[in-house]
Parts: sequence; C-alpha cells; structure tokens
Amino acid sequence: MSIEKGKISGRQLMFMFAGFIQGSALLIDFTVGITEHQTWMVILAGLIVTIPFILSYAALAKRFPGNDLVRINDMVYGRFIGKALSLYYIFFLSMTLSFNILDVGELYVNFLMPDTPFFFLLSVFAAVIAYAVYKGIEALAKVSHLFVATSLFVTISTSLLLVDQMDFTRFQPLFELPFIKLLQGIHIMSIIPFGETIAFLMIMEHMNDTKGPARYSFFGVLVGAASLLIVSVRNTAVLGRTQTIWTSPSFQSIRLIDIGTVLTRMDFLIGIAQTMLIFFKCSIFLYALTTALSQLFGLKSYKPLVLPVAGIEVIIAATVFQSPVDHAEITQNAGIIYSAPLIYVLPPLTLLIAKIRGLPKIERSKGK
Repeated sequence: MSIEKGKISGRQLMFMFAGFIQGSALLIDFTVGITEHQTWMVILAGLIVTIPFILSYAALAKRFPGNDLVRINDMVYGRFIGKALSLYYIFFLSMTLSFNILDVGELYVNFLMPDTPFFFLLSVFAAVIAYAVYKGIEALAKVSHLFVATSLFVTISTSLLLVDQMDFTRFQPLFELPFIKLLQGIHIMSIIPFGETIAFLMIMEHMNDTKGPARYSFFGVLVGAASLLIVSVRNTAVLGRTQTIWTSPSFQSIRLIDIGTVLTRMDFLIGIAQTMLIFFKCSIFLYALTTALSQLFGLKSYKPLVLPVAGIEVIIAATVFQSPVDHAEITQNAGIIYSAPLIYVLPPLTLLIAKIRGLPKIERSKGK
C-alpha cells in the first residue's frame, strides 16, 4: 500500500524526467576533462546506451502498478534479499543526493556568492527542498513544466547570443580521442544524467495512467538530453579545447556574451536556472530516499523523515568531500562503479525474474 495518495499525470511525469536530467547540465564538466571537444558525441552515445534500461524501469512500473521499488524487490526476491537490495538502492540515493547538494554549494561559493559560509548555503538549500518534499510529489509534479521551460529558455537564448563567437571547426578532428577515453566518458554520461532516473521507480506508482510510463519516460529523457546536447555544443563551439581548463565551461562561455556593452555578465542566468533545476532534482531524490526508508521500516508516512534525512545529507555533503577536485574524482571513479549494478543489472534482472515467476500473482489472479 502506498504511503502517499498523491497522483501525477503522464505529461507531468514527462516534464519531471526532463527537468531531472536538465539538473545535471553542470555535471557535464565531469566528462569534459576526459572527452574534450567530443563531449557532444558522448552525450548521444550515453543516451542510446541508457534508453533500454530506462524503458526497463518503466516496464517494471507497468508490471507492478501501485508498487514502488522497495515493494517490488520484496515481491520478486523475497523478504531478506529484497530488503538487502533496497538498502543498496537507499545507499545510492543517499550518496547521489549529497553529491547534488554539494553541487549547489560549490556553484554559489565558486561563482555567485563566494563570501557566504558554505555550510549555511547547504543548510538553507536543504531546508527548502525538505519543505518541497513535505508538500508531496503531486505539488512537485504540478510545477515541473515551469522548471523545464525556464531551462530551455536560458539555454536557447544564451546560445543564440553567442552565435557570433561560435566556430564549428573547433569540433574537429572527430574520433581523435583514444577509445578507452570515449568509453569512460560514455559510462559517466550514461550513469550521471540518465541512469540516475532509477529514482523514478519510487514515483511511477503515483501515475494516473499505469499503462503509459514508457512513452512519457522516453519523451522526457529526450527533452532532457536535447538540453544537455545544446549546452555541450554551445560550450565547444565557443571555447573549443580550452573548455578543459575551466572549472565550469558553461559559466565561462556565458561570460563572453557582450551585446553593445548592454547585455553582459549573463552568467547569473545560468546560476538561476541551475539553482532551480538542481533544487528540483534534489527534491526528487529526497522524496525517493525518504519514501524508500519509510517502506523499508514499515512507517505509515515519509514526512517525519524528511527534515532529519535532509540534515544528514547536508552533513555528508559538507564533510565527505574535501574540495571540488575530490568531489569530481570520487564521482568519476567510485560513484560510477557502485552505481552500475543498480542501473544496468538489477532492473532488467528483476523484470526477467518477475516474468519467469509470473509476478505479481495476486493482481493477475484478480483479473481472471
């Protein structure tokens, strides 16, 4: 039985997927240092690799309507193994949420508000996402289209303002990088922006239309991927290979906008848009994390956990990583390794076992 009664439509799910992926726009920088001017190719390849797995998430949600990931694990793997796997997912959700909260702190300390205490920034941001999650998934879904529209407006408008500074010869030569670097970049890109959508297995149970999660998920991912692709193409066309020396190529490229000395220093637009999108992404992660914990421990509501869990995530974000470089190295190396089984292996395996065992049996017998 679901611990929340909120419902979302298929169109809202599509916007949630799109906004969630758009929230990873600044995380493209993790890949730029490896794939350089071929990052746009890596985004496309990562999307192609991950789409079948995202569709497997939707297939699980369709096969087990009204059930979240924790209950699906219990039904398919049994009580003990199912809970062990759910703990694995909870660890992933917790660590990824702390990574994203840290991203906001680094964004403000490095680019927007360098004199503001770091821990204060993290605490305020966590309190805001805790409030949003406390209001429920339905409230988040109702405003998802606003986040997506804002992101698309900022991305497209800033790209148009930089057209005169773009040089598309900076994309050459193609296929110059060693294959191992391209493979590493594809792995990072497939897990960080796209594979993280595994969190939606804690949300799809709230859909009104239980027959269409695959279609809405697919189009949502395409919209999000298109935004990332535009950002990557813009940065490469403007900065070329020099984007690898900047902490944030997006901020550096936007700072080059100078239209008649009137439209200058437009990087604040990136700051506003990314704050909104990372807020939305973290809200989804916090909702998924607290509902998973509530299901695991048999609580009737996730709301008592929201504020304590948000506080714990702030402490993790503020203490685990010593610097932005440390953050990037852990994400590029450890993060993509412990996340891989959850994204690539367990969802298709769970779907296969469910089909072999004819699960869910109770719902099927009622339909006969």
